[in-house]
Amino acid sequence: MPISKPFIAAVEGVACDGRPIERIWITQMAKNYSSQVRGARVNLEHIKGYSPSSDFRAYGDVVSAKEVTVPDGPLKGKAALELVIDATPDLVALSKQRQKIYPSIEVHPSFSNTGEAYLMGLAMTDDPASLGVGILEFNAGCEGKGPLDSRKSAPECLFTATAPDAGVVLEFEDAPPAGESGASFFSRIKELLTGNQQRFSQENGEIRQAVEAIAESQRGVLDSISQFSAMAQENTALKQQVGELSQSVTDLKGLLERQDGHFSQRPQATGNNSQSDTILADC
Repeated sequence: MPISKPFIAAVEGVACDGRPIERIWITQMAKNYSSQVRGARVNLEHIKGYSPSSDFRAYGDVVSAKEVTVPDGPLKGKAALELVIDATPDLVALSKQRQKIYPSIEVHPSFSNTGEAYLMGLAMTDDPASLGVGILEFNAGCEGKGPLDSRKSAPECLFTATAPDAGVVLEFEDAPPAGESGASFFSRIKELLTGNQQRFSQENGEIRQAVEAIAESQRGVLDSISQFSAMAQENTALKQQVGELSQSVTDLKGLLERQDGHFSQRPQATGNNSQSDTILADC
């Protein structure tokens, strides 16, 4: 499936239910995320549909998470969470139609009693403010459950509002021509290992994914080499047999050429009785 270019999905201090996204959460999400521990799926508006034919089905998976610093603009210097996703063709189509282009993450402040934050999911939405100011004012001014609680993976989770000033752009790598499968494979392995940048602190789970991808890719190559090797051995044996047969034909031809070409059979012997033509012996 298409791999996205790295994009900023959350920035410290931007939240939608009265609790700001803490800088340490950004650091912990980038450090802890691994699809081997718990994969974060991509959905629309944080609605997790049950049917694969629903508009609210899954639209991909988060491949990697990395902490970066917003380089410029009003949020310059703030910590941000940069993601790479493995998207379905449907999400790519929506993006090309300029639909659901703003990301909003779901974060668990203390995942699995570890005391550290974890990325639970990623939603795409149309309005960067739809999960921001409006919901923020409602949640901050009410008691009990908020309007988005039913969409959360756990009550402790919260959704982030998109920060348009952070330069959020969701783009996908161009599909290579049919003859560039090797380049595509290298790009995917590089993404798994580095997140499109030198990210040496990635979890072992992603390294394992890269190794498995390499092994899976090379399995077919090794099988082909084995088949070619067997065919080469068969061709060598056949060539040897043809050579031996050719030599035998050559030897037989030489033998025939050395035979007397004027040979005639000995006449029948009639014995020494000159008065009788009776054949006594035929030697």
